[in-house]
Amino acid sequence: MSQSVQPLKPPQESEPAPTGRRSFQASLSRSKLTAILPSLLVVVFIITFRLISPQFLSITNFTTLCAQAGPLLLISSGATFVMLTGGIDLSVAGVATLCSAVAAIFDARYHFGTLGSVMLGVLAGGVTGFANGLIVTRFRLPSFIVTLGTMSIATGVMLHLLGGQSLVLTDLSFGNIAIGQLIPNVPNVAIVALITWLLLVFVRFRTRFGVYTVAIGAGEHVSRLSGVHVSGYKVCAFILSGVTAGLAGVMLLAGLGSATPDAGSQYLLLSIAAIVVGGTSLTGGVGGIHRTIIGVALLTILTNGLDVAGISSFDQEIVQGIVVIVAVLFTIDRSQLQDMIK
Repeated sequence: MSQSVQPLKPPQESEPAPTGRRSFQASLSRSKLTAILPSLLVVVFIITFRLISPQFLSITNFTTLCAQAGPLLLISSGATFVMLTGGIDLSVAGVATLCSAVAAIFDARYHFGTLGSVMLGVLAGGVTGFANGLIVTRFRLPSFIVTLGTMSIATGVMLHLLGGQSLVLTDLSFGNIAIGQLIPNVPNVAIVALITWLLLVFVRFRTRFGVYTVAIGAGEHVSRLSGVHVSGYKVCAFILSGVTAGLAGVMLLAGLGSATPDAGSQYLLLSIAAIVVGGTSLTGGVGGIHRTIIGVALLTILTNGLDVAGISSFDQEIVQGIVVIVAVLFTIDRSQLQDMIK
């Protein structure tokens, strides 16, 4: 008696989707969330703080917001490229303070003038960034450790240069770099920061450096096999981070009228938070400089709004820490945790 052969049944719709597809869909959903959520929070914060205090949307407070956002946008813009490669630059606050001291010394003690002092201050940032990149790539050390050490070195050098005290500028025109207003009610520091950001957005999307930076963060090994000079582009990213930190330090110097030992101390946490909140992943290869400005706007509005609302600085630190944790929760790719810091 012959046995009939049963045809194979097609897979039912109830069967689970392949793991790769689920992973892709999850990644896509996370990408959409990180792109939309920061902008929504900016709107929510503006409405909330306006309801709490009518002064929040005043012209005077708008000028204050621009002055606060300028240095943070400068520091965060360059550091974004380092994070896109999968690294991190923890030295930016120390470098900004060091460059502030360098520019102040050449202006107040050696009378190099405003332009010369600014250029030397920014140059000091670029040299520090080059040292960071060279050590990370040549000795294959984690950027976390290297830049943490550089931060300490920069702080120590700055304290030696200033003797632990503030150094007041003698050139009264120096302050116009930051607090002058080429556009009414908009401090020059905000204009400089915005122009710098726009230039770096162009670099990110229209140059080989910008494209390869993202490619290295997405897959360093694959980029190297494809012929990309990974070490060279990493060094360039650190140099860029140092230059923008140096420019931010000079702007802080011009705004304060003096170089102080703690001028840039608050920008370490804020810069990392702004980059991550904007949607750039700590694992690298996701996000970009075009999103960083949203993170800067969100944190500046949050900090300023809490000030206007009368919240103590201690509670503000707590809120900022919570924002960083939540941002990482939504942006990090857990499948790449083993390569998070390179």
